[in-house]
Amino acid sequence: MRPYKDALLITVIILAGIGLWLDTRSNIDQAALFLAFQFASLIGFFFAVILLCTTFQGNTQRALIVLFAAVVWRVSFFPIMVFSGWVATLGEWLVIQVGIIPVVIYPTFLITMALLNWGAIVSGGMMFYHHQYIWAPPLLIAFTIAAMVSFTAREDLSLLPDDNLVIEQSIPVIKPPLGNPYFEAFRQPGYGLTERVLIFASGAMYDLIPHTPWSTAVKSILESEFRRNPKASSTRRVKEHYLSFRAAHYRINCGNNCQ
Repeated sequence: MRPYKDALLITVIILAGIGLWLDTRSNIDQAALFLAFQFASLIGFFFAVILLCTTFQGNTQRALIVLFAAVVWRVSFFPIMVFSGWVATLGEWLVIQVGIIPVVIYPTFLITMALLNWGAIVSGGMMFYHHQYIWAPPLLIAFTIAAMVSFTAREDLSLLPDDNLVIEQSIPVIKPPLGNPYFEAFRQPGYGLTERVLIFASGAMYDLIPHTPWSTAVKSILESEFRRNPKASSTRRVKEHYLSFRAAHYRINCGNNCQ
C-alpha cells in the first residue's frame, strides 16, 4: 500500500498546484476549468478503481468494479461538483477569518472533488467486500438522491456528465443577491419529482454559502440564472455553475476592493 499512498500524496500536491495556477489567473478560461474538473474527478475514479481491483480477485469481479465505478462517477459528478464548490466557499471564509494567507479557492475545490469521487466509489465497493450491508440503506439513499439531482430532464440522459469544454454564452454580470429563490419555486406547480429534489437541494445549499467575495458572487450568478430560467435541466445547471465560477473569478484576490 505504500506506493499507493505515495501516489495519492503526489496527486494531492498536483491538484493543489493546478488549483493555485487557476487561482492566480487574471481570467479563467473555460477549457482550463473544464479540464481541471474532469482531471480531479477522474483521478478520484482512477485511484478508487485501483484500490478495489487490488482488493477483489478475478477478472469478472474487476470488470464489475470498473462498471460500478463508472456508474457512480456518472451519477455523482454534478452533486460532487456542487458540494466541492461549497467546501471551497467554507475554505474562503476560514482563510479570511484567519487573515494570514491569501485566499485560495481551486486547491480546495479540486482536492475535495477528487476525494469525494474516490470516497463515493470506495465506500460502495468496500461495503460489498466486507459484507457490511448495514451501510446499504444510507448508501442507496445517497445514490438515489444523486441520481435524481443529476437526471431531471431527458437532456440529461447522456453517458458523460459534463461536455462544457466550450461555452458560447457570455459571462453574466454580478448583481447583489436578492434572497433564496429556490424554496419559493419549490412550492409552485409544474415541477417533477427529480426537479423538486434538485430545487430543494439548491435552496438548502444557498443558505449555507458564506458572505465572502467569491462565494457571494457565485451565489449571485446562480440565483439570477435560476430566476431567469426557473425550469431547466441538470445539464443546464452544470453550465450555470461554470458561468458563476468564471464570473466570480476576479474576486478571489480582490479583498476589500471587490465591487
